[in-house]
Amino acid sequence: MGYVTDLIPLQPYHLICMTTSQMKLMIKKAIKWGMKIGLTALCAMVMVTSAAYLYLAPQLPSAETYKNVQLETPLRIYTADLKLIDEIGNRRNPVSFEEIPKVLTNALIASEDARFYSHPGVDVKGLLRGLWGFVRGTNLGGGSTITMQLAKQLTFEGDNVYLRKFKEIPFALQIQRELSKEEILTLYLNLVFFGPGADGIGAASFIYYGKQPSELTLAEAAMMPAVLPCPSRCNPVRNPEIAIQRRNVVLNKMFNENMISQTELEQALAVPVTARRHNRSIEVSAPYVAEMVRQQLYAEYGEATYSQGFEVVTTIDSEKQLAANKALIDGLEIYYDKSHGFRGVDAHFPEDILEPTKFWLEELQRVPVYGNQHPAIVTQVDDQAIRVLLKNGDEAFIDWQGLRWARPYINDNVVGARPQSASDIVQTGDLIRVKMESEGWALGQLPDVDGALISMIPDTGRIIALVGGYDFRRSQVNRVLTPRPPGSNFKPFVYGTALESNYSAASTINDAPLIRGSYRPQNYENNFLGPVTLRYALKESRNVPTVRLFDQLGSDKVLAFAAKFGFQTQNFPQYDLTVALGSQDVKPIEMVTAYSAIANGGYKVEPWFIKQITDLSNQRVYKSEPVVVCQRVAACTGQAPVDRPSIGPSLTPNESGINEIAQANPDTYHSAPQIIDPRIAYILNSMLRSVVEEGSGQGVQRALRRGDLMGKTGTTNGPQELWFSGFNADIATTVFVGFDQPASLGEREQGASVAVPIWIDYMRVALENSPENVMQRPDGLVDRLIDKTTGALATPGDANTIFEYFRIENAPQPLPDTQTPSNSTENQGEEELSTEILF
Repeated sequence: MGYVTDLIPLQPYHLICMTTSQMKLMIKKAIKWGMKIGLTALCAMVMVTSAAYLYLAPQLPSAETYKNVQLETPLRIYTADLKLIDEIGNRRNPVSFEEIPKVLTNALIASEDARFYSHPGVDVKGLLRGLWGFVRGTNLGGGSTITMQLAKQLTFEGDNVYLRKFKEIPFALQIQRELSKEEILTLYLNLVFFGPGADGIGAASFIYYGKQPSELTLAEAAMMPAVLPCPSRCNPVRNPEIAIQRRNVVLNKMFNENMISQTELEQALAVPVTARRHNRSIEVSAPYVAEMVRQQLYAEYGEATYSQGFEVVTTIDSEKQLAANKALIDGLEIYYDKSHGFRGVDAHFPEDILEPTKFWLEELQRVPVYGNQHPAIVTQVDDQAIRVLLKNGDEAFIDWQGLRWARPYINDNVVGARPQSASDIVQTGDLIRVKMESEGWALGQLPDVDGALISMIPDTGRIIALVGGYDFRRSQVNRVLTPRPPGSNFKPFVYGTALESNYSAASTINDAPLIRGSYRPQNYENNFLGPVTLRYALKESRNVPTVRLFDQLGSDKVLAFAAKFGFQTQNFPQYDLTVALGSQDVKPIEMVTAYSAIANGGYKVEPWFIKQITDLSNQRVYKSEPVVVCQRVAACTGQAPVDRPSIGPSLTPNESGINEIAQANPDTYHSAPQIIDPRIAYILNSMLRSVVEEGSGQGVQRALRRGDLMGKTGTTNGPQELWFSGFNADIATTVFVGFDQPASLGEREQGASVAVPIWIDYMRVALENSPENVMQRPDGLVDRLIDKTTGALATPGDANTIFEYFRIENAPQPLPDTQTPSNSTENQGEEELSTEILF
């Protein structure tokens, strides 16, 4: 019977008929087989898990890779007084756990991992729930913990989703063993992406709210984890409607986890979205300086420049930089562009469309602001006034005072008739430029011309202000570093050569026609004056006497003299008389360096713009050691460094110890070489003072009324380039103006008409409240009374005389009371200056 029962399947009625002992026997068998199957499954699982671990373990990152993970931090560039110039790279702003408020960690935990403090890095219950939801085809929540998400942030980015999940589990367990919960939260919040430009919580809290993480409110803190599932699409700036819904979900989860009270929940739910895009807090605009710094660091560190947290302190003076920005921008607009007329509107948009204001605003968003010039669309034209729409949606009123300048541009030399009404200038729907002036809004336009300004300390070569163009966003060409012909700005170095060759400022040179082959130099005034003194020839910027002097000195001598000041004369042509008039390209940075050597008494300094560089750990990796005039600078070693670069310092790492960015550190200086006799420098100072008092630079004296300013204008043929370089003993500054593609600026333009006013506007601020400071007179000079016109010795009581400076070894002897002065001055070693007219 038993055998039959074993062979025949039991039906329900058979079970009823079974005895208790038979039931027990079957249960025992089932348990026995279940245990065998379970044990087998367990062994198989252990074997699979062990095999998986043995396979994955070598692929898991070591603890050191995430314990000491390098958080990307941007390059930050500061002025000498520690005001931010620029921030280049990925903004992350790492924070410590102490800087993260409890409300933020609670919001993260409630949103992403409610059992964060109770699981070992992997939440088995959450994984099973996620797996069951996947099988059923419903979303029951993800199984990833914060620790697993951190594992994903640290590595496995290239794997497919299933392999990555498989790797995340053992890695999360490893992280849990190696790091505390607080360390996991800190690392996660510093690494996770919260939206464009918002890598890590430090950057995100600033980008969205302009705050430190510790300053976030409950509503703001809840917004942070709310954006994590879709940071680019549903952040509060791009999509506030979705963001606030997701934030409210997080707030309710916090309430359900007893992290906030009912009152706190209701108050936070009522808060509207307050997020807006906060840009970098640039305090001083010096983008051309920032780019010079970036290039220097990139040459040394490559891509690490943008992520290693370098902080660079430059030599830039913030107040002087702001003054330089304003002087160049305003100067190009006012002193050149406006005087050449209105070139017309930028575009015209129809007004007879549905919702024109909305259409116009959309178009304005495409047009950037450059310099002082804001894009605007004309919405109303009255008789002598207009109304315009600005890109921020505001409306501005421009009266006749701000319009009447707009005579139509015809060419560089001619403008049209003055407008009589606003309709002569613009029409409704025109896209124009406007700028804010002291009297209110005014019509503007972007200047076609561009320029540069560079200012340095003559004794040290320290660059204190640098503007490479009208607007860096419009053109990244740094005109401070762009070679252009300097015109008469080069002449002082011809006259300096003559002084070194035993000429004096009273020596005469013939201002008479000169011909060399097909070359016939002309004076700007198209006349000739006959014999004139070197002082007079430089003061009046006479071309023919300068060329004649260059011819007599010889190009070898002049070029050798100029090379001592830093000019790249090896690239200048030999025996080319036009070199005397500044026909060869030089950079404004070379020009201001050369004039600094005149200002400081004849010492060659090098321009530099980086004081120090520190890395993310505040370790100083570079500190400047410039060459300076030791007689005027403290802490000078008196030793010259080797292989100084021509523009700024090399970035050789310098392990000199930890340095806080705000700490005042003593600088190390080296002695600058003396390149000319200080007496020659002093005489050149006095000759360039004559330019400011009586010559082409006299606008400087009229405007600033100081006795310590010297300088020289420069105007090239066309004219195509306009220059002015000027200085006192404290500051040397060079201004350049010209088109990027050389072209005529208009026949009436000179260095005195554009470059000089820009220089004045800057130096008025740069020298404000500073006492007059001139080069001290060196020993070995004597004064002689001479005739200003002929350069001959004079006697007291003679008309038209001045006291001239001479080096003692070649000074003319004073005349006896009975002696009649000669009409010529002969200096020891000086060649006879021919007055012959050559044909």
